[in-house]
Amino acid sequence: MLSKPKISAYFSPMFRFLFYASFFISNFLLASVIELPDLVRESAQTIRIAFESNNDEYKKLGLRAFSMHGAYRLVKKGADYNLNIYETESADVLLKISRNSEVLYESNIRGDNPYHSFLKALDRSIELTGRPLGLKPMFAGQFAFVAKRNAHTELYQSDIFFKEIKQITFDQSLLTRPRWSPDQSSLLFTSYYNSGFPDLFKMNLKTKERSTVAAFKGTNTGGVYSPNGRAIAMTLSVQGNSDLYIINLETQILKRVAKTQSIESNPSWSPEGDELVFMSDKLGKPQLYRIDASGGQIKRIRTEISKYCTEPEWNPLDRDLIVFTASIDGKFQIVQYSFKEGESVLLTDAPGGALEPSWMPDGRHLVYTERYKKGLTRLMLVDSVTKKVSPLHSGKLGAVSGGAYGL
Repeated sequence: MLSKPKISAYFSPMFRFLFYASFFISNFLLASVIELPDLVRESAQTIRIAFESNNDEYKKLGLRAFSMHGAYRLVKKGADYNLNIYETESADVLLKISRNSEVLYESNIRGDNPYHSFLKALDRSIELTGRPLGLKPMFAGQFAFVAKRNAHTELYQSDIFFKEIKQITFDQSLLTRPRWSPDQSSLLFTSYYNSGFPDLFKMNLKTKERSTVAAFKGTNTGGVYSPNGRAIAMTLSVQGNSDLYIINLETQILKRVAKTQSIESNPSWSPEGDELVFMSDKLGKPQLYRIDASGGQIKRIRTEISKYCTEPEWNPLDRDLIVFTASIDGKFQIVQYSFKEGESVLLTDAPGGALEPSWMPDGRHLVYTERYKKGLTRLMLVDSVTKKVSPLHSGKLGAVSGGAYGL
C-alpha cells in the first residue's frame, strides 16, 4: 500500500521556485491585459484607433463616438489600438482590444440592456486606451434637456446619441435648464407650472414624483446641487434683488450667501463644494465673481475677454477651470478660464451664437446650446482640449436647449 506523501514534499525548493515563478508570470500576464501599454507619447494629443463591430448599428455609433471625442483619430492602418465590440446572444457585449495580432484586453461588459452594455463598453475602452492622456468615461450617461415641440416646452431625457428619448414633464409651461443630482436620481429645474411664476422643483426620475424646493414671491431660479448632494445653491428675489442662497437639504435651513444692491445669478459649485462662482452686474454689466460657500467677501474674476460674462460653470474635476458665456463681437460664445494662468480661451466660434455651457462628467468635454437657424437651437459637444465641435442630434427634435449630462 502506497503511503500518503507528506504535504511538505510538495514544497521542495524546486517546487516552490516553479510555483512562485508560475504565480508571478500569471499575474504579470493578467496585469499586462488590464494595464495596456502606453503607446501614446505624452506630447501627443490623439490616439489612433481602428474600430469594428459585428453589429452595424454599434459600428456606426462607435465610429461616431470616437470621431466626436477629440482625443482619438480613426485609422484603417497603423492603429495604436484595434477596438472590437461584439454583440452576443445575451445582454452582454464582448470588448476586445488588440494591437496587430496581440490581444491586450478581452472581457464581457454588462449593462441594463444590450444597448447600455455597448455604451459601457465604449467607456471601458476609453478608460483603458486613454490612460496616458487621463481620459475619463463619458458615453454611458444621460442627458436632461429642454425641447420646444408643438408650441410647448417640456423636459426630456436621452442617451448621448439621442437614440432613446423620454419625455419627463407634460406641463405645457415654460421651464428652464435642468440640473442633475450627484447620484443621477433626480433633477432640479425652474418651471411656471401651476402658479404661473418661476418656482424651483425637484423631480425623482424613478417615481416621477415632483416636490417644491423654492416657491417664494419673486423668482426662484438657478438651482444646482452641491457635489455631495446635501445642499442646493439657487437665486432668489424674495427680498428684492436677486441674491444667492443655499438650502441645507438635511436641516432645511435657508441661508443667504451674498447680499448686494446688484443682481446675482447662475451659481456653480467648486469641485470640493467650498466655493461658488456666479454672475453679478455689480459693475453695471454682467461679470464673474467667486465667494466662499459659507459667505463672505465676493471676489471678481478678471476674465479680460468681454464686458459681458455670464453663466459660469466650474469644472467638476479641476478647480482651476471654469467655462462661461461671453459676448464676443456682438455674439455669445463659450469661453474657458484658468485661475492659475489668469487667461481666457475661446472655445467656440458659432455663427449664430453659443450659450448655456455645461461640463460633461469627464471634465474635458462640454455641452452647450447653439443658435443655428432662425428660431431653432440645438445641443453641441465641444472638446475643451482640441476645440472639436460636434452636433449631438438632428433638427427633428425642435428647439433644444439647456443640456445637462449625468453619468
